[in-house]
Amino acid sequence: MLRVTYRTAHNWESGRVQVPYAAFKLLHILTGYELPSDAWKGWKFSGEALWSPEGKKFTATDLNYLSLTFAIARQWRLEREEKRKSGFSPKRSNLLPFVRPKNGGKKNSSIG
Repeated sequence: MLRVTYRTAHNWESGRVQVPYAAFKLLHILTGYELPSDAWKGWKFSGEALWSPEGKKFTATDLNYLSLTFAIARQWRLEREEKRKSGFSPKRSNLLPFVRPKNGGKKNSSIG
């Protein structure tokens, strides 16, 4: 993963040569320790997944879909802002919002 020779790794392990800080941090991250910086506090890699502080697992595929979702949301926001700037006002819907029946959804026996 670090693209170093066996001899370099051996020298690091034996203490003959100090491990470069960047290599040390990468190894630290890849072995399940938290990611660096306060912005990533609680996040860590384990295996092929990124884990959130709440214990939610994100695979590379999950993150690809998440990226697509963000791109769609960004596009919708831009289109909405353009419509507002051009003076477009959305038509009012004649659809009623969902309202829960007062009797809990049970049929009224007097109606049939």
